[in-house]
Amino acid sequence: MSATQQRDRAARLAPTDPALALSTARAIHDPWFACQALAWVARFGPEQEFEKIVYESLRVVRVEVDPYRVVAPSAWPIRAIVERDRMKLLPSVIPELLLRAKEIKLLVSRSEAVFLLFQAVFPASREHWFPVLDALRQASTPLINWRQKRNLTDAIMIVRGEDEQLAFEIYDAIDDQKLKQKIVKLWAIPERHLPRKFFWSADA
Repeated sequence: MSATQQRDRAARLAPTDPALALSTARAIHDPWFACQALAWVARFGPEQEFEKIVYESLRVVRVEVDPYRVVAPSAWPIRAIVERDRMKLLPSVIPELLLRAKEIKLLVSRSEAVFLLFQAVFPASREHWFPVLDALRQASTPLINWRQKRNLTDAIMIVRGEDEQLAFEIYDAIDDQKLKQKIVKLWAIPERHLPRKFFWSADA
């Protein structure tokens, strides 16, 4: 069974059999997929085991040398923290992840990793997501790759639902006129943009 399949199996088991899901997650050798699988277990597992498992999820991925492969999958345990309403844990983990993100040399890769982190933490309060948004803006300068442009555009539209003035300020600072025209068209659509889902279940 591949690491992807093991991760998916742990995810399927997490809502109904957290013990088996945990043993499945711990058997995964690839840190990326082990981190995600453990985050699934933390999200749906017993309340008394949450902190232990979510910290394990964050710990297993730190062995990665590539900072991208540390930050990107860490979005899953961050969202687990948010969905289990353990916001008090965020100040001890978000700053460390943002420091690791600064080590990602390719701006497009940094943008991808930080945007995942931004989407994960956005349902929390502004004090938690604003520093991540700021890191995303830094990863968008200069704005040269289509993925950077997509991530910044999506972030602007997500922020718009909470703080339209802030979203406009980010938009106004963009030099790329074609991108600004695209954002204006999106702005005209009243539908609210939401961050991606990280977990699925009947009760999630």
